[in-house]
Amino acid sequence: MKNTLPFISPVEQAKRQPVRREVYEQSVELYDQKQYVEAFHCLLDYLNDGLRAKYGNSEGTEFHIPHGSIVVNINIAGDTLCIEADFLNLPEKGRVAMLRQVADLNINRLLLAGFVKQGDRLKMRYACPLAQSHPHKIYGVLQNICYVGDRFDDEFCSKFGATRCYEPQVTPYSAETIEKVYDGLQQLGKATLDALAEYNSMRAYGYSWNVLDTTFYQIAYFANPQGQFYNDLEKAIDDMDAERPVEELVVKGTDFLKKLLATPREKLAEDLYFVDKLVSNRRSASLQNLQEVFKSVYEEATAAMQHDDYERAAVRMLYIFYEAYFYNDIPDDVSAVIRQALKAAGNLPVEQACEPLYNALDDIMEGDLSSGAMSSLQESNPAVGQMMEQATAAAAEMQKKMMEQMGGADMAELQQKMTEAMARGDMAEYMRLAGELQQKMMSNLFN
Repeated sequence: MKNTLPFISPVEQAKRQPVRREVYEQSVELYDQKQYVEAFHCLLDYLNDGLRAKYGNSEGTEFHIPHGSIVVNINIAGDTLCIEADFLNLPEKGRVAMLRQVADLNINRLLLAGFVKQGDRLKMRYACPLAQSHPHKIYGVLQNICYVGDRFDDEFCSKFGATRCYEPQVTPYSAETIEKVYDGLQQLGKATLDALAEYNSMRAYGYSWNVLDTTFYQIAYFANPQGQFYNDLEKAIDDMDAERPVEELVVKGTDFLKKLLATPREKLAEDLYFVDKLVSNRRSASLQNLQEVFKSVYEEATAAMQHDDYERAAVRMLYIFYEAYFYNDIPDDVSAVIRQALKAAGNLPVEQACEPLYNALDDIMEGDLSSGAMSSLQESNPAVGQMMEQATAAAAEMQKKMMEQMGGADMAELQQKMTEAMARGDMAEYMRLAGELQQKMMSNLFN
């Protein structure tokens, strides 16, 4: 692979909720102080700011919060916290087969919550005393219920003929955004298939695996798909880690990519939309978490670049960055560093791409996020970017004038005298001449 894969800008409105660890820590403090209701309210604020006011009653004891294609119903009554979510209505035919798979979900997918059957309706339910509602535990319960409900309802509807208890309220992507996602998918897909053909011909299946998995992560990053599109993409990513020969994994993943690229634009558009969500399916990562995740690739990339193996370094760094976005909600300052590097490295020769990628990785490992903070500030406030451009231009002009002054005959004479003074060890004369030189430069600089 001579060039890296192209960078595709993510859907503009698909910005993730900011990671606000301080709000979560406040929730834990309130719980430790036995202020259980207040701690739960604070946890909701951490999950998605504004949910309490939008979907809760005035007393803060009852909430009906949509998450994709399910609604999570939360009730605080006395000393008990109860969380329920309608899953699906059972079909007339095929319900026994569906219930067998629901039993499997109950054992292997749901953790503390469990499925209950009320008439023809299946629900997920969890209840506990408020005194046992530690924010960490309840966060896990909500995330688990939301993931199972939103992940498997599409599959059960198409496979068994089950019907939804709730139709999600979605905002479809605009026609322009759908076009950008489709074009980006085609561009990225073609570049990936070209890279795979090159690596496969050399039987370099490890490289093929990395590039293909990176592409799946990148599609999730820029397209932000929902529904069956996301489910299929997630399954393809899971399949890449199966215990099978790498060559087989690459063949299967390539088949999925080709099928995805052949999907009509109108079909893809069915799963390109925005929808309210209670809790992210991704982990909430801190800088320290990400440093641990990046450590092995950082060491690998460092060693590869020391041996001029820029291709290996670029492939591995792109992989770890896009993988991090898929599995984690990343703090804004860290995300800005990564996003800036991915954008700068897109479709570049691998040797050139390594520079911004490695600099970003090095900054994160060192905890230096200043470049990302400035990048975020410029993105959120165009005026700041304009001011930076003006300042850069002014500095360049000042430097130009200084160089012109340095090139003058009188300046050259002073520099020669300074050299002679240094040679004979006359530091007093050298410092006097240096002061005169500086004075001349500054007096002429603004003329």
